[in-house]
Amino acid sequence: MKKFIDSLAKFLITHPIKLLVASLILVVLLAQGLKYFEADFSYRIWFRTTDPLIKTYDNFERKFGNDDTIVVLIHSPSGIFDEDSINVIRQLTDNFWQVPDIIRVDSITNYQYTHSKNDDVMIEDFIPEEFNYDNLSEKKEIALNHKVIPDYLINKDATVALLYAKVKPYPGGAPDDKLLITKSKEAIKSIVNVGDHKFYINGATAINHTFRDVAERDTSTMLPMVFLMIIFFLILFFRKISGVLIPFLIIFTSLIATIGFSGFMGIKFNNMITMLPTIIIAIAIADAVHILVTYFQYRSEGFNNIEGTYKAFKKNIAPTLLTSISTSIGFLSFAQADLIPLADLGILAAFGTMLAWLLTLTIVAPILVLFPIKIKKSKIKENNLITQKYSPALFNFVKKFRYPIVITTLVTFILSIFIAFQNTVNSNPYAYFNKDVPLRMANDFGLKAMGGVTGPEIVIHSGKEDGIKNLEFLKKVEAYENWLLENNEITKVISIIDIIKNMNKSFNGDDENFYKLPDSDNAIAELLFMYTMSLPQGMDINDRISLDYESMRLTLLWSSQDSLSSLANIERYKKSAKDFGLNMTLTGKIPIYQGMNDLVVDTFFTSISYAIIGISILLIFAFGSIKTGLASMLPNIIPLGYGAALMTILSKPIDIGTALVTSVCLGIVVDDTVHFLSNYNKYRKEGLSIDDAVLKVISYTGPALITTTMILIGGFGIMSFSSFIPNVNFGILSAVVLGMAVVVDLVFLPAFLLLGNPKKST
Repeated sequence: MKKFIDSLAKFLITHPIKLLVASLILVVLLAQGLKYFEADFSYRIWFRTTDPLIKTYDNFERKFGNDDTIVVLIHSPSGIFDEDSINVIRQLTDNFWQVPDIIRVDSITNYQYTHSKNDDVMIEDFIPEEFNYDNLSEKKEIALNHKVIPDYLINKDATVALLYAKVKPYPGGAPDDKLLITKSKEAIKSIVNVGDHKFYINGATAINHTFRDVAERDTSTMLPMVFLMIIFFLILFFRKISGVLIPFLIIFTSLIATIGFSGFMGIKFNNMITMLPTIIIAIAIADAVHILVTYFQYRSEGFNNIEGTYKAFKKNIAPTLLTSISTSIGFLSFAQADLIPLADLGILAAFGTMLAWLLTLTIVAPILVLFPIKIKKSKIKENNLITQKYSPALFNFVKKFRYPIVITTLVTFILSIFIAFQNTVNSNPYAYFNKDVPLRMANDFGLKAMGGVTGPEIVIHSGKEDGIKNLEFLKKVEAYENWLLENNEITKVISIIDIIKNMNKSFNGDDENFYKLPDSDNAIAELLFMYTMSLPQGMDINDRISLDYESMRLTLLWSSQDSLSSLANIERYKKSAKDFGLNMTLTGKIPIYQGMNDLVVDTFFTSISYAIIGISILLIFAFGSIKTGLASMLPNIIPLGYGAALMTILSKPIDIGTALVTSVCLGIVVDDTVHFLSNYNKYRKEGLSIDDAVLKVISYTGPALITTTMILIGGFGIMSFSSFIPNVNFGILSAVVLGMAVVVDLVFLPAFLLLGNPKKST
């Protein structure tokens, strides 16, 4: 291995032009994939096509269209039953019929109101265009006492009205959410200055669009922040323009080539992929910094440019390769995740990590050879402030308190693991976004005003054609609906049951005693026929019953938000349906997003298991000893335990973002341990005592570890400014874990190595 590294280091400095040309060709070729790079923010991007959640939804979509809706909440503090508000709602309803891909619009103005008039049954818009506004108080009273309208099209205070715009189905695909939301905002903007009205947009389409909008916004704002932060640190540490330009060259080439690779792979841009640039930047710069720090150290000791370059690469090739592989293993642990964006992120980050290492060798070495950096000889061999002043002090402290340090670290680690296991896996699609994101604001307002404006879809199967016209079947469904409404989280159940009961009431002179199911199958069939024949175009009930009348759809509006309570509720609904003798399936966009919960659990435990096993095997191989390899895992796992405990203490449940932290950070924190132990073993083989070897590692390797760690902390910490909460959690926790890791490697690891070694440093 030594001969190979020596030969490779010599090759890097003797063929600079060839290596630069080859690197340029590689980057240019990979960059061609940029033209195939696409974005996808639909719900389908998260799942494999074979996922049961997707299959169930596809079956639902074939029968009932879909539940892709744009929900507009119109808030008027003075009340919605005045002329201004009704005109606003009517105009907005008309505007949304003109929005591309909208196939149905429901609001209080065009609600198909069934009532009796002069012995005739009337089915008409609740507030028709020719309506006399002097009678609005009467309409308000009817609406508030109606069985369907409250908590569906208006709230119980009549200060909020809702408009539901249904999007046409896209079997196996998804609508253009960006176009739809843009046109929806235009439809609202034309009337936004009328009266005291305020508008909020929610619904499945808005969720997809917000994922896109937040990702694009984060990319455009966070990347410049990351670059500025890196420039600051590089100037601070190197105080040379070359110390900034060389790492940035590796960053740009690695980033462009990796994104190009994603285009060739057909991996699409989504919210999780927004993490990729920051990850690649942080990792790409780490290898370059290790090389440059060592290069500057050797040059300051008097070695010429060629000798300094050769020695810097000879010293760092093995540890940087080892850390790059271990980091890649951490990322690749997500490759088999059922959450596709996580799997894609793992593949791209692993590829980018190894590519950054390769480009560091084939670009940095030739640049240093071809363009020598002028460095004054230092009068002090260890010219870095840390090595001058703080390294001996740190060593003496660790040496003196080595036993308390080791014992305290291990005890707190065990305690941290106990605390970590008290955490839960939980998520909330709306809480993925900051409170100032419009979707989050719309959802929070909807919860307060209505108790929720979205929810799951239930399909109840009768088992035979025309089965939903059967009285006994509908009685079971009615009883089930009544049970559902007894649950506090459910604010409304929408189905054809109310349509049939309203029709029966109207056929009996609007007598409230007849707001019930009729007493025969034939009567049910007749009422449904009369109703469907009286509906205007575009307002049919094909979205409520299947074409063969075998299945019917129940739409639930609920206040349930987090995945734990939502999934528990869903299981109760399924169990209760069986108790009522009903065959049902539950689906919809909200349950699909909530259904990620189990996948997050699987991803979390599977990925960390793969990462620990893979990295352990790598370290055993690298150090040529099972004992040393496994022992070297200890300082890598300890920071993860602390980070996991912190998640519990801060009430951060395990979600998509936090599930990434453990495996990703495990791969990255190995970097410090490997560099420390590789150099320690090297010095020991050169004949240095344990004390001298530890002191020399702290003095010479410590600065590079601190430099790269500060850059990594800054890079990942920038994610805390994201509007996407999983990215925020990932960034904060990663920064904390990486910070803890460098402390563990510079305090606990030396203390651990010094155990049982009473000799003083020479």
